[in-house]
Amino acid sequence: MKTNVYQKIKLGSIEQYAKELIEISENKKVFILCDDNTKQCVNYLKNEISIFRDAETYAINSGEKFKTLKTSQEIWDFLITKKANRNDLLINVGGGLITDIGGFVASTYKRGIQFINIPTSLLAMVDASIGGKTGVNFNGIKNQIGLFSNPEIILCDSYFLESLPKEELLSGFAEVLKHGLIYKKEYWNYCTSLEIDKLDILKIINDSISIKTKIVTIDPDEKKERKLLNFGHTIGHAIESLLLKKKNQTLHGFAVAAGIIIESYISLELKYLKEEDFIEINKKITAIFPKITFLKSEISSLIELMKSDKKNNSDEINFTLIDEIGHGIVNQNINTAELKFILEKYVKSC
Repeated sequence: MKTNVYQKIKLGSIEQYAKELIEISENKKVFILCDDNTKQCVNYLKNEISIFRDAETYAINSGEKFKTLKTSQEIWDFLITKKANRNDLLINVGGGLITDIGGFVASTYKRGIQFINIPTSLLAMVDASIGGKTGVNFNGIKNQIGLFSNPEIILCDSYFLESLPKEELLSGFAEVLKHGLIYKKEYWNYCTSLEIDKLDILKIINDSISIKTKIVTIDPDEKKERKLLNFGHTIGHAIESLLLKKKNQTLHGFAVAAGIIIESYISLELKYLKEEDFIEINKKITAIFPKITFLKSEISSLIELMKSDKKNNSDEINFTLIDEIGHGIVNQNINTAELKFILEKYVKSC
């Protein structure tokens, strides 16, 4: 039976859903995971729900380079030291890093304890915390170790976005634009009609949640339809990993934005996408996000990183592409030699 992911998502204030949070945590020891940037968010949670005030909290270092098995081990050690058992609860308060690693740690500790995601970034609210993907990076490759595991609930409180730096909002906005490109042209048109701070943020969160949950409810294990959500990510993750190795880390959404442009270019080159659509995508995304470039000499390294992705093999890379704005196409396998040729052409055109 398919999980109704949408029923797990609550869009509103912590105070509004306090009763539900209290019911889930009844007769459990509660532990809270955050990072350096979200400690104040934990204070807000504890102030709103008094029974959480004595919850043991563990803060990890912020940054993608800390999304590792080593950090996971530190969190497991914390849970063991605090005598957490299989009946207890972990609340993940933070962005995509925290919901990813927190879900992974909870799902593997003593073969699995319950967890709740309270995302504090736009990226986590519209994408990372939804759909049950958990995991960590390994050997410099994004999300190599992990599993599918859903939280008890996901509570999206827009209060957390009020103090979020604009670049973090933009990082999440890349996923929002992806949702429009793969699924609903009208949504893309709305999201690119105004500057981000003039858009209705609650509408964006709700509409993106609706699109993603429709897709993951149909295909929770990423056999077909869920692969739509990979648009921009095959190349985006490779760029992110390459920059991480070069110690020139970029935000996830900025790498995804670059991936969206390049994978739209690939769609154009393979004659799926009309030139006018590519021009629109390229123009609107480059107006929002800083341009990320790479050298012709780095293309082979990028392709090697793509080969490390779970869905690829040594000879072909599996892409999600688009054939028009608002409609994605999955399982587009491209020979690595052809891909290298297209990427070289792209670099030359920049």
